[in-house]
Amino acid sequence: MFAPHHISLLTGNATKNAQFYIQVLGLRLVKNSVNQENVHIRHLYYGNNLGEPGSVVTFFVLGLLGQRQDKNHGLIGIKLGIPTGTTDFWADRLRSFGYTPVRVDNGLTVNDPDDTPLRFTETAKRLVGNQVVNNDIPADYQLTGLLGTTVVDVDREASIAFYHDWLGLDLTDHKITLPAENAQLRFADAPDPKHRSRMGRGSVDHIALQVPDRDTLLAYYKKAQALGLDIEMYRDRGWFQSIYVRDAADNRIELATITPGFNLEEPAETMGNQLSLPPHFADQTAAVTKWYADHDVHFDEVARFGGAPMN
Repeated sequence: MFAPHHISLLTGNATKNAQFYIQVLGLRLVKNSVNQENVHIRHLYYGNNLGEPGSVVTFFVLGLLGQRQDKNHGLIGIKLGIPTGTTDFWADRLRSFGYTPVRVDNGLTVNDPDDTPLRFTETAKRLVGNQVVNNDIPADYQLTGLLGTTVVDVDREASIAFYHDWLGLDLTDHKITLPAENAQLRFADAPDPKHRSRMGRGSVDHIALQVPDRDTLLAYYKKAQALGLDIEMYRDRGWFQSIYVRDAADNRIELATITPGFNLEEPAETMGNQLSLPPHFADQTAAVTKWYADHDVHFDEVARFGGAPMN
């Protein structure tokens, strides 16, 4: 419980984003959907071959998005796992696509097209049975999953209390250790405590942590209520159920169930190939499809950049 489930960010350009995460990083577009709070905003989900919890990175597409301003709070960047001994492979691959990786202890860092800082960290894990098959990255070199993010706050004692009292997680030595090798939430002091952060390109909207089932999710909802925490919402996303709570620094933290999964309403073999909505949005499918067609949006990233399983 509380291993990373997914992380969701903002991007200003769907094409550049999909090209990087599918073609460069070798992830699969496992769900080609829309923001369920505003269906006129696209929502792209990338992950391993089945989009298993712990592998997923998602983006809301906002074409007019400005530059983010990291000030007094926020979730900054993505930490991803790579197999032991593959740092050189990934450094060479990123350079071959025109990116500039920097070697760091046990891995490397690089920025994505929205200037999101990514950190690749070697772990002993390798994908077995869930590797993306229709790309040019050998299975033993593929990204192995989401390992966390950096939490920016202005009051460390308040953060310690929030995560301990609600989730029973201990914040020590500037980090909370999560299940999975090298998975963690790292904590950093706000660079500008007096001014408020502003969301923009590359901002992390939220990070989600795993819970096993809906009963556990609702137990943490009730616990958040008892603690007087800032609960934003409960949502059934179809592929999982979630609650969203603001931490002591006003960062959005989600808890999400590990089931039913992304093959709920479409076959696993063709996930991501076209627009797909969860079952409770079925009555909106025609209207949503027409709106995007009228705006010349085609949901064809898989056809353009690959990453779908071979039939």
